[in-house]
Amino acid sequence: MKTVLILDDELNLAKSLASEFKDHGYEPTIVHSIKEIPATEFQFALVDLRLRGEFGLDAIQVIKTNSPLCKIVVLSGYGSIATAVEAVKLGATDYLTKPASFDLIEAALEGRLKKPEPDFKPQSLSQVEHEHIDFVLTKNQGNITKTAKDLGLHRQSLQRKLKKYT
Repeated sequence: MKTVLILDDELNLAKSLASEFKDHGYEPTIVHSIKEIPATEFQFALVDLRLRGEFGLDAIQVIKTNSPLCKIVVLSGYGSIATAVEAVKLGATDYLTKPASFDLIEAALEGRLKKPEPDFKPQSLSQVEHEHIDFVLTKNQGNITKTAKDLGLHRQSLQRKLKKYT
């Protein structure tokens, strides 16, 4: 039986995913924080990017320690190119944005996703700035004050920029 670790702090989503995995022949294990990851081997892992008080990308190294061959997919409601690149650098197999269907998640875990042909259209300066701010904010687990300091901005300036993006 294929084993899958589901790391998500949203209880209902984690249970729903576990049910889908079970229906498709997987043996799911649900955890809600990095500290709860068991020291057992998994074939697959689905990791939420933003956890309460934790940064989901930190889980990749923990999972890879016990399961070096584990295929990891990072799932995020706040996807950006910067965090996707960081996830892959750390050892994730793929990166998906929410909402994602079970079929898409399974295809990503099993490496069956067809990658679109890259279009080399450059991003606008505003898009690059937004992605960088989002990356630093995610890395600082949503802490506006620390993010502003890391970016060399005044806290209110950062809040104005964030308001503009929503």
